[in-house]
Amino acid sequence: MRTIHSLPLAMFAVLAVAGTAIAQDKPPALLSDVEVRQLMASAEPADCERLASHFAVLASRYAAEAKRHQSMAQASVGSASRPTQTGMSMSAHCKRLAQLNTDSATTLNELANHYRQLAAGAASSPPPDSARFEAGLGAPVASEAELVGLAGKARTPADHEALEQYFEALARRYTTEAKEHAALAVSWKGATRVPTAAITAAHCDRLASELRDAAKEAAAAAAMHKELAGVAR
Repeated sequence: MRTIHSLPLAMFAVLAVAGTAIAQDKPPALLSDVEVRQLMASAEPADCERLASHFAVLASRYAAEAKRHQSMAQASVGSASRPTQTGMSMSAHCKRLAQLNTDSATTLNELANHYRQLAAGAASSPPPDSARFEAGLGAPVASEAELVGLAGKARTPADHEALEQYFEALARRYTTEAKEHAALAVSWKGATRVPTAAITAAHCDRLASELRDAAKEAAAAAAMHKELAGVAR
């Protein structure tokens, strides 16, 4: 039997700190990214209905974005306050965004229908290119209460997999931020004519070090939950 070590207090600190910056308001039908990943592991009709409602809400949001970007595209070429070339470039970008939004809305509507069929007990296959939304793309990030609650009650493979993915994403974010602060430190070290450059460089170095430590903790938490998910099967 494998031995699973308890989660270090530092990892719970990572979870708590990360959760404080997460928005908590969302429509009742809209699931968080963690909830989507949890329900994806279920074949219960009620869970399929919840997923269907979630994807339908997301589809309406992407459709609204497509409409907004199309309006912006039309306004860009009709404005006399900017050079024609600038307006045309802006219009092209907005049109491309509108098309991408429309494509996403179409996929999400098909995905919602797929889960309605599953909820009704009918055979159905997900539409192409839908895996990204089933992995939580477009869903709001889980709230602090949801994450802390999940950390306290995680028992099933789906629970642990959701936490594994959360910590993996957190580790990637901290790693990226550490690199950014390390680059800033290098820049400030070269600014020899700025009186406070050395102090600022030291501050950036310290932040980079702390973020690297946080990334290691998050990665360790992800690895632990991956192992727990295997044990729970």
